[in-house]
Amino acid sequence: MNGKIFKENDRLIGSREVEDKKSCHRQLISCFLASLMSLSAGTVVAGWSSTDGSFKDQDLKKWTTEQESWIISIYVFGALIGALPTGFLGQKYGRKSLLLWIAAPMIAGWLICLLRLESMFLECLGRFVCGLSVGATTVAVPLYAREVSSDVLRGRTGVFLDFMLCAGILYGYVARAVLPGLRQFCLACALIPAVFVLLFSYAPESPIHLYNVGQYDKAASALRWLRGRRFNVKNEFDKIETSKCHDDELLERSKAMSSENKNFLMKVTIISFGLVFVQRMTGAGGVIQYSSTLFKMSGSTVDPSTACIIVGTFQLVASGVSFLLIDKVGRRTLLLISSAVITTCLVLLIFYFSLIENDTYADSPWRISLLFVLCVFISAFRLGLGPIPWFISTELSPALYGGRIQSLAASFSWTLSFVIMKSFKIFVEANPVMLWCTFTAFSAAGFLFILFYVPETNNKSREQIRRDLIH
Repeated sequence: MNGKIFKENDRLIGSREVEDKKSCHRQLISCFLASLMSLSAGTVVAGWSSTDGSFKDQDLKKWTTEQESWIISIYVFGALIGALPTGFLGQKYGRKSLLLWIAAPMIAGWLICLLRLESMFLECLGRFVCGLSVGATTVAVPLYAREVSSDVLRGRTGVFLDFMLCAGILYGYVARAVLPGLRQFCLACALIPAVFVLLFSYAPESPIHLYNVGQYDKAASALRWLRGRRFNVKNEFDKIETSKCHDDELLERSKAMSSENKNFLMKVTIISFGLVFVQRMTGAGGVIQYSSTLFKMSGSTVDPSTACIIVGTFQLVASGVSFLLIDKVGRRTLLLISSAVITTCLVLLIFYFSLIENDTYADSPWRISLLFVLCVFISAFRLGLGPIPWFISTELSPALYGGRIQSLAASFSWTLSFVIMKSFKIFVEANPVMLWCTFTAFSAAGFLFILFYVPETNNKSREQIRRDLIH
């Protein structure tokens, strides 16, 4: 402990149990409460547009395709900006404090949309402000989950971000279908971050952050609450100190870093950014955002609003399956399964839209097969490529660099997402077959990247992961 002293009860020291059932529940509860901001982010991702015909407001303008693409995609531009400073701010002010601050722009953005829906500028402004919170959430939630979780729970708590994002998307789909107008929809979405602030205020701060800022008593109390009253706090502090020494060594040698450390950080960066690239270039973001457009184009007999709810339900269930499997099957295996199934579905979409273009499916009952393909596509995405790229960089990175790499990777992710969101509807209406061919090529390349370059991190400590990447 290098002379650092904290108040400790002797009965809490010496137990070999890392966690009991109660401590597992507390870690999961803390991460679940943090991921309520992901639920709120999902409502922004679900979005809305008056051209969908989901709302009954008579005073709303019918936006053009170009205007609609800006209204839907502008939040992504806010997200890529919001993600950039989040790692630094979380390091300085604490993970919990930052998450509570993030709720403010989310509430403000929905209120702007609620008050002035008839103005396209204010509608875009409200979506942009919400986007700032969405981007920050995708950085802050994985960092908090990583630092309050034990190694055996790290995968499940990491998946919470994506699971609650899916729940928020489904919430948005259902709210659009049942609420009479956009104002009611905005109010229903603004309530979620407000509830988050009330509930998450009772969650503990990250023990690692408290230790790093010298608040050892509070760090010990947080660890005991999270891991159980008999948890060996001293051993955990020793691990944090060892990790901190390695990080300090990397920082001090940043100008004259050894080739071994350079190779390690380079691999972490390539894997983090590579997985984000594969995640976005499957086109899943465009499919989720424009599901109703795809069903309208196909001439499917299923109502577009109903189809969106069905797709949203499938992706929520698949994310729940990922939560159950990720610490048993492993990250790499789920990524490979997810990527393989997505590539297959994209090939089927190429054939499907080729037949649509040639009127081969005119008045055919097989048009409903689009719903099946999209449900499998989204389910496979949520099984692996959806959740894992969001948190794997926090597992691979040194604690000191984790926030920075996570922020940069998240901003890169939202940059790609903005490009896809802004252009998806234009390309899918102009030449859907070419669009699906492009996504298929990227998805197939992504499978090979995962197969040959991405390591398994399941149930491994930071030191084990570091050794695996170096060697």
